[in-house]
Amino acid sequence: MEDIGFNLSDMAKLFKGDMERDMVEFRKKFSQLSSEGRKIAKTGKCFYCNEPVKKYCNSHSIPASFLKNISQEGKLSTSFGVIDLVLLDDEVGVNKAGTFLFICRDCDSKIFKDYESKENYDGKIKQKMLAQIAMKNYLKSTSKRYFELGLFESLGSDQGIDVSNINGTKNIDVLENIRGFKRAKKVDLKCIQEEYHLIFNETLDYVVPMAFQHQVALAVDLENMVVNNLYSGDKNYKIQMLHISVFPMEEKSVVMMFIDKKDTRYSSFTKQFRALSLDEQLMYINYIIFCYSEEYYLSPLIGEDVLSDENLQKVAGIVGMSPDDVFLQPVERLTKHYSLKRANEIPNLLQEKHKLKSE
Repeated sequence: MEDIGFNLSDMAKLFKGDMERDMVEFRKKFSQLSSEGRKIAKTGKCFYCNEPVKKYCNSHSIPASFLKNISQEGKLSTSFGVIDLVLLDDEVGVNKAGTFLFICRDCDSKIFKDYESKENYDGKIKQKMLAQIAMKNYLKSTSKRYFELGLFESLGSDQGIDVSNINGTKNIDVLENIRGFKRAKKVDLKCIQEEYHLIFNETLDYVVPMAFQHQVALAVDLENMVVNNLYSGDKNYKIQMLHISVFPMEEKSVVMMFIDKKDTRYSSFTKQFRALSLDEQLMYINYIIFCYSEEYYLSPLIGEDVLSDENLQKVAGIVGMSPDDVFLQPVERLTKHYSLKRANEIPNLLQEKHKLKSE
């Protein structure tokens, strides 16, 4: 694979011995800072209904009923297992996979019903389902940014360093996520039609060994033309999101990709993508997930030969920066780290050959 810059996988290999030696101390310190960060991030109110809440619901970013279909003895493999980052857990239980504390139990039990019901995937995908997926994605992202703000504030206080610039950038992300959440909530409550455009929707007649539900900011399209300038310093520049879902069910899998109709910078990508064969479309979706996100969960039943694939590890570890990037123009940096032309160089877990076999 061509150079994609320094990544977490390289770092994990380079410092594996040091990390294993210091793992206990690191986890203890990280747990302490994380706990303090969560306290700072809590608002005391449900983010959906705005009512006071004493105990937040342990919400799943991906429905637990879908996660269970690829688990083994209640366990799932995480992105840290792919890049072999020994400091963080390479496995997690279904009950803790992708969870966040941001809304009350009553809201969690009601506002996602349409998209979490597997029966609704037997027919046409409704706008309410897409709106609820988008709403969950924005809630998860907002919760994560709140936690990161609290974590960095805690870290800055602990180490005596100024984190205002980092938190200033994250505050911009928070505002964008809140805007996306409010729009999705409105579409859901008012049953507004045609607000989200479904780029891809396919039901596969086999169970894929992956579960995913999140949003990504695509940097370049299939021809390496810029979609989102991730390195823009303009505070008024709006990042546009691409929502992707991979839902493994008992005997099939549903794979979807959609955008907000207002996000017109995806027009060229949409045309390029729809012109591809199904195999090619699945290949690119698979690559985008590993390249842009760490929010995927894999079945422990996947072969070690897949998880140890060097190209997959490099792509999963992309951080979008490397020391020599200072000599590159922003567009060159985007292409270097995020070009989709490498999609055929990693295992495609959405292919039938990687399916989970029924017992």
